[in-house]
Amino acid sequence: MRGIVVLAGWLMVFAGSCRAATQEQIGSWVLICPTSPPPAEPCLLRLEKPFLDKAGVTGELEVLADGKFLVPVIALRGLSSELLMATALAGKTEASMQFGSGPREALDCAPSIAAYICSPGDDAARRLAAALPAARSVTVRVSVTVTGLKPMPIQEKTLDLSGTNQALVRLRNAGPSRIPGPITAVASQSPGALMGMADKALKAAGYPNGLADLQALLAKYRGK
Repeated sequence: MRGIVVLAGWLMVFAGSCRAATQEQIGSWVLICPTSPPPAEPCLLRLEKPFLDKAGVTGELEVLADGKFLVPVIALRGLSSELLMATALAGKTEASMQFGSGPREALDCAPSIAAYICSPGDDAARRLAAALPAARSVTVRVSVTVTGLKPMPIQEKTLDLSGTNQALVRLRNAGPSRIPGPITAVASQSPGALMGMADKALKAAGYPNGLADLQALLAKYRGK
């Protein structure tokens, strides 16, 4: 049942609406603040260069608020619905982040409305938040595996950082976006409601028979 919950969420992750926004370059960072009328929406700070940009799939380093901390996270966008479903039901995503020669910190990945977010847990969040202002470079690493499939290439890249402390001050003053809760929070709904959500999500993704197409899809990705 958890797979169905995640599946329904996966298919709605990248349906965000376009918003007018201002952009400010601060060193290697870009601060993006929506220009919508009050109450104003929070701002987003992201690294200017994505660490991944292939075939419509992007991976970016962003800074979001986790309580009082400003925490670096990895945001993946543009993944195909087929890969999302296969990963949600029979796969695993691993991600990590490392500043300079410091320790590599593991991240927890989960789908949200905004993107597929990989963020640090409590202790790692405090360590990364403390190291971020003075960091001169960051190395990010992401791997995705699906049961029955050949492992996908590991994505790893090191990017230079500059103007980070100034960018963090501007972000805090402007109002940062918070780390979104995972879509799996809908697990409190009844099984019937979850099945209906998954069926609608599949149909919206281009599978006319909804859940009836799920078995054939899984068989395809497991090589049966």
